[in-house]
Amino acid sequence: MKAKIAIIGKGNIGWAIKQLLKEDYEIKHGDITEGLDARDISQVREFLQGMDAVISAGPFAINKNIGTVAAEMGIGYFDLTEDVETTEFIRKINSSSVMMPQCGLAPGAINICAAGMINQFDSVKEVMMRVGALPRFTNNEMSYYLSWSTNGLINEYCNEADAIYEGKSIKVMPLEGAEKLTIEGEAYEAFNTSGGCATMCETYENKVDNLSYKTIRYPGHLNHMKFLFNDLHLKKNKDVLEKLFDKEVPRTTNDVIVFFVKVIGEINGILQEKTYLKKIYGNKKFSAIQLTTASGVCSVLDMYLNGKIKSKGFVKQESISWEDFIDNPFGKVYI
Repeated sequence: MKAKIAIIGKGNIGWAIKQLLKEDYEIKHGDITEGLDARDISQVREFLQGMDAVISAGPFAINKNIGTVAAEMGIGYFDLTEDVETTEFIRKINSSSVMMPQCGLAPGAINICAAGMINQFDSVKEVMMRVGALPRFTNNEMSYYLSWSTNGLINEYCNEADAIYEGKSIKVMPLEGAEKLTIEGEAYEAFNTSGGCATMCETYENKVDNLSYKTIRYPGHLNHMKFLFNDLHLKKNKDVLEKLFDKEVPRTTNDVIVFFVKVIGEINGILQEKTYLKKIYGNKKFSAIQLTTASGVCSVLDMYLNGKIKSKGFVKQESISWEDFIDNPFGKVYI
């Protein structure tokens, strides 16, 4: 008998998750556009009856209700959020089943990959996680088109980010920490955004010297964002900014994911560097952001239901085996 999976949220990512899972699992898919208002916890309770696990693929604001009900029912909980406050709420819920937020691309796969690389070293000086969800072609001034949640994008541009500096966990400002990158001959910029470190700063404090997550963009994007968010103070008017982006910034499915991890440390007394780089493109069915985000959560869900993740309660991304993750049929998109 197939396990029963509930998916809440029928946006681009929710749709992609259903497409990936529907051959192996019995899917129940709900969305506010079809009468399921996850802000009403009683509706969530009714929707999740008889399910084995639930994936929240909607706005992060609905995750608290979904996580609460999943714990009450003792079913597996997975989400895609980059929102730190929502993750902390989920973390504090007592559950007899797995509670696993932050299961997408970043946070998610990037943390699993970085942790797997850290484990190859005897001691670690630096961990760099860099991810970009980019249009393959753009000619506007901000060098960017939308390819995923506008709400999520603005949220990670507005909130403080976590990092480790000289062994200690610190907070850093979003849209700061600018650096130039050249990857396979192409120029990029990277800067601080919130959520991408997930719980790694807690896990690796006093164990690695420096650890950071930054978002990759094409050169010039950051200055335009700092003008909008800081100079015009639109970070205090997120609703206005979201409406502006949704109305005026084109959306694209012709995108590419740049997925990059670098770790520097000692192995057998020798200072070494290891890197992992993957450029992931979409296909005729999925955009790159759909494919990578949906594959991330589908992989850990499938691992859990097949006994590869045995933990109960809150599960950190970095506790997942990278080898098991990419060996999973869904995780293979990352190799």
